[in-house]
This record gives sequence, structure tokens and C-alpha cells, in this order.
Amino acid sequence: MSTKKIIIMNLKKELFNTYVNRIADFQRIHESCPDSICGPLLISPNEKYALQPYPLLIIGQETNGWGICKSPVTQEGLMKLMVEYEEFCVGKDYYASPFWNVTRKIEQLLGNEPFSCAWTNISKYDLNCGRPDAEHEKILSPMDNLLVDEIRIMKPKICIFFTGYLLDYRIQNIFKNVEFLQVNGFTSSQLCQLKHDQLPLLTYRTYHPGYLRRGGLEEQFIEFINLIK
Repeated sequence: MSTKKIIIMNLKKELFNTYVNRIADFQRIHESCPDSICGPLLISPNEKYALQPYPLLIIGQETNGWGICKSPVTQEGLMKLMVEYEEFCVGKDYYASPFWNVTRKIEQLLGNEPFSCAWTNISKYDLNCGRPDAEHEKILSPMDNLLVDEIRIMKPKICIFFTGYLLDYRIQNIFKNVEFLQVNGFTSSQLCQLKHDQLPLLTYRTYHPGYLRRGGLEEQFIEFINLIK
């Protein structure tokens, strides 16, 4: 077996074990919430990820419909969700999506292969294919801290939070005492660097790519990414 496959198999195994360790939490969520929630989104990186010059982790808000929620959650069910992640291939079939279009541009600028990044979200679930309301957020947000374990296991060199400033409080709840450092040429709401010992040095938070595009900030953001390598 090649070294590349061994590396990825070990990543997948450690991620799977991490998710299994939280299976009781997943079960409580699926028992507490209606069928209108989708998820959880569970990472399962492809063979390209760890071999890139700048392993890249993209972090979004929530999915737009994902997986099939059943109760009780089983280990087999968690594995199926990881397989679903693999088949999605980090947006390979979504060329027109600003989220994945901008992600492909970042990969290219970093010198990474296309479709080599990994992706996760602040929220592991969505509600009716969108952001959970306040009531459901109270139930779902305790799972946000899975992101700490995912980053520890994946060891990205670069993290990009496409979460917008309105979710900064969720980031602060996950990474206690995180610092939001302003980046020259941008307002703090447009782009900031996140400083925390559980995050890689090159960690940034900006708007969702759709908003970057609509607000005329996409080109400026891409130019910035080209300078941080």
C-alpha cells in the first residue's frame, strides 16, 4: 500500500473514531429535532489532501440539505455519511456555485491540485436546507466544537472561514479567547485573521463567496490569498 493511501486511511480512521465517540450526542440531536434537519456533515478527505503544498480546510456555515436523519444513529450510519462526503468530492459537480468556484481559485493560487481541499461547516446540521433558527441552534450548537478535533486531525496549513462576521460568536464559543485581527485593505467584517493556538497561523474569516461576489470583493480577496503563500 502506498504512503499516500496509508496517510489518508489513518486520517479517516481517526476522524471516524472521533465521530463515534460523540455518537450519543448525535443520537440526542436526532431524537430532539424534527425530520426537517439534515446531517451531520462528517469529513472524509480524499487522497490528494495531505500531499498538497498548502493543505486547505474550507469552513462554511451549514449545508443546503445533507444526509438522511434517522434515530437512533449508528456507527454504520456515520460511515455512510462519510462515504456521502467522499462522493460529493468537495463540490466537483458544482462549477457554477460561487462557494466552490472561489474554492477552486484558492486551490489554484496555492499551487494545490483541484478538488484537493477538505471542507466542513460551523454547524453540522441544516434546518430545511438553511440556517437553523434560534431554537434549533441551542440544540445543535454543542456539536460545533467537533471542529477543534477535525482541525487537530487534519492539520491544515490554511483555514478559510466563509462564515461572515455574523457567526463570529459561534467561532468565539468554539475557540475561547480567539483574536480577530484586522487585515490591511479590508474592514474587520470583510476579512480578518483568526489567532488561536488551536488554529493554523494562516486562518482567515471572510464572507460567504456569494456575498464576496455580489459585494465586488471577490477579486480583492483572491489577490490577498495570492500574497499570503
